[in-house]
Amino acid sequence: MKERALVEAALYSAGRALTIDELARTTRLEPEAIKPALHALAGDYTKRESAIEVAQIGTKWTMQIRSEYSERARAFAPPEIDRDILKTVALIAYHQPILQSDLFDMIGSKVYEHTKGLEELGLISRKPSGRSFALATTRYFAEFFGLKSTDREGIRRMMAQKAGVPYTERSETPPSDDPTSEASLPASPVAEAVSHPPASPTATANE
Repeated sequence: MKERALVEAALYSAGRALTIDELARTTRLEPEAIKPALHALAGDYTKRESAIEVAQIGTKWTMQIRSEYSERARAFAPPEIDRDILKTVALIAYHQPILQSDLFDMIGSKVYEHTKGLEELGLISRKPSGRSFALATTRYFAEFFGLKSTDREGIRRMMAQKAGVPYTERSETPPSDDPTSEASLPASPVAEAVSHPPASPTATANE
């Protein structure tokens, strides 16, 4: 693989500014090879008059939208999610389908605010189930996080990391007729992520 392409891929994937040492660790290239690659990339993007630029910010380098294009491009950027809410959607994706009442036992009363916000963002669905709601991710969930909707283990791996849960690969379950349908992920225990295990669905109060 070309050194320049490796550095470009690292900057693109990071989504933030990186030091040369960070780039060296990520790409496994020598630091002496990183700086020339960065300057070459910066020149390439400038030469082609791209809306994207590779720029130096202090001691770090980043790939970003040029300032003259950023205002218009901002309308297409996905909304940022608070870290606490991100953990909630990670738990939903990891367990789904999961009852809201069970999720209440995991994270407490903030479940109501979080699930409402996630539903408004189009990331989860809430469907009546007995005295509670069944929660599951939507088709837009995979698109939002840049995941393949058919890669269920990849989604579980990512969500385990975001929820602070040790990931253990499991055998693949048979695919559904619609691989992008909601509730496509198998449930799995995440006792490490909560203070106590979720209550039985039959023993929960109305939420």
